[in-house]
Amino acid sequence: MSDTEELKGIPLFRNLADNMLAEFAGYFKRTGYKAGDVIFEEKSTGSTLYIILDGEVVIEKAMDEEGLEFKTLAIMTGGDFFGEMAVIEGQARFAQARASRDVRLYEVGRQEFFSFIKEHPETGISIFSEIMRTVFRRLQHTSSELTMLFDMSRLLLTPHKSPGEFMAAVMDNIRIYLDGSWNITAYVYNQFNEEYEQVYSKETFRKDAPALPPVPASGWLDDKTYLTACSFEGRRLGCAIFERSEALSPVEKNNLATIFNTISSILGSAMVNIEHQTEAAMLEQLRKTKNSI
Repeated sequence: MSDTEELKGIPLFRNLADNMLAEFAGYFKRTGYKAGDVIFEEKSTGSTLYIILDGEVVIEKAMDEEGLEFKTLAIMTGGDFFGEMAVIEGQARFAQARASRDVRLYEVGRQEFFSFIKEHPETGISIFSEIMRTVFRRLQHTSSELTMLFDMSRLLLTPHKSPGEFMAAVMDNIRIYLDGSWNITAYVYNQFNEEYEQVYSKETFRKDAPALPPVPASGWLDDKTYLTACSFEGRRLGCAIFERSEALSPVEKNNLATIFNTISSILGSAMVNIEHQTEAAMLEQLRKTKNSI
């Protein structure tokens, strides 16, 4: 497949004529990375815009000074681009980019990018506008996620009788941040009978709830349904199924996956703490009962 044909499938260039696509392709450099390769590191200097042809790239933020633990900020797939702020403003990279699957990319440097805009201002403005629209959508996504996390932090400070009660409260809280019509079903894992027990259900459209896999694992079940599994140090705690009435685009799925994974991490640690608090309260009650006999 020619460069022009591949560029036609990228939303960033959807308004460009074939002759402009062919000329713009001359400013690119094709490259590729294997799964696990770091494309650029956090805080490194850079001046390159990356456009994904196929594969998958994770944008992640270091959670410690050693760079051993990372928080996923975004998952990029074919048609997405990243590194735009280094091109536009020459900023240092605010996060790390890593190939999570083998990936093929187009790279264009800052000097080449602005040279094309200078030589073809009308086409350049079209590309620049599309970049800005995408950046604004990402900012809206980040703003919504931060607001949701703030609300969840308030739930963490509220006493809960059981992990199931907390799980239900979280599900009821986050559903208002999900665009479109969603069915949500949540379960906690009963370690005594080794079964998942439903603690929450909210339907906005009629449909039978998807069956739980024998061993639930986080991920997309299809283009409408995401399963998020909660665990702590390998111990099962619960899971939730989020099902939308309409299919999601790859970009929407990637954005939501980062949110659902964040929710899963918070739920896991919080549910264990609630269990410990509940056990401590029961032991204290037993102690008081014993002393009163």
